[in-house]
Amino acid sequence: MQVVDGDNDLFDFNLESEPILQVLIGKALESAQIQCIEKFEKGEHQKHQSTFKQSKEAKLMETQRVEAIRFRKHDEIDRRNLQQRTNRG
Repeated sequence: MQVVDGDNDLFDFNLESEPILQVLIGKALESAQIQCIEKFEKGEHQKHQSTFKQSKEAKLMETQRVEAIRFRKHDEIDRRNLQQRTNRG
């Protein structure tokens, strides 16, 4: 049996495989795009976490500094009161 050009009963590889390849390529590109977006979002999330952590630490340090000042003031007041009571006595 000879294959004749234009025989419609035979499988045309190029014609039949093109839609399948288009779907596969489309899925691969979609997957790659999703991975890129996820990687970008993960980087942005890490930046946000780092900024938040730095801000939180700065606020904690400021709170500790203010508390230390307040403690020193109260301690000084207590010492002066004690000194005045000892000088009077």
